[in-house]
Amino acid sequence: MNAKLTSRDEGILGKCAICRWLTTTQIQHMYFPKATVNAVQKRLRKLTDVGYLRMHRENQMTEAIYSVGPKGKPLVEERGVEVTVAGETPKQIEHLTGINSIRIAFETSGLPLAYFFAHWQMANLGWAFPVIPDAVAGMRATERKRFLIEYDRGTEPLKTILEKLRSYNQGISGFAPDAVLLVIEENRRLEHLGRELRKEGIQLPCLAASLSDVEQTLAGAIFIDLSDGTRRPLLPTS
Repeated sequence: MNAKLTSRDEGILGKCAICRWLTTTQIQHMYFPKATVNAVQKRLRKLTDVGYLRMHRENQMTEAIYSVGPKGKPLVEERGVEVTVAGETPKQIEHLTGINSIRIAFETSGLPLAYFFAHWQMANLGWAFPVIPDAVAGMRATERKRFLIEYDRGTEPLKTILEKLRSYNQGISGFAPDAVLLVIEENRRLEHLGRELRKEGIQLPCLAASLSDVEQTLAGAIFIDLSDGTRRPLLPTS
């Protein structure tokens, strides 16, 4: 069996290389917005069968995820993107999937995105700060805006998030963030976290929003400023 690659297929391979693993839904959102899930699955299955993609599915109740396959690796590397053909799936695949959902929300929001880098990309960028955020993003607003991004599934102790925020508040050489974006699965810990931030006098703004809101529309998502409980969009409206 053979499959002639389209420009869309090449885009999928490149995005899988950058993101490591993408779900069917994530690929559909970026590359097949008007297609049915069945049509998307059919195309991805064909790319997998010939080796351009590699597919993993934990069981019949979970969604398939895709990474670059052995036949896709040289094609992506020709475009200057380094590829490691995946072996086993990451142990924290849910966390990786969430970070990629945030990336996709930024890239498809229509907001003036300058860059988005996940934590696995940052070593190659020369990130030397001992604490590594889940991601960083830059926006071309009236003034350039820089964000540290943390994705909280509610599985880590609250003190782990606080320790990161303390470190960021002390300053990062070569990167001056305007705020930390805390993207959460649930908001039950936000009030407690806000109290701790105020008690410790952390000055770096921490803006929180749910993953579902960010996925639905980053441009329209309302973030809670944990320092005072006020609500605002990511970028000021004109």
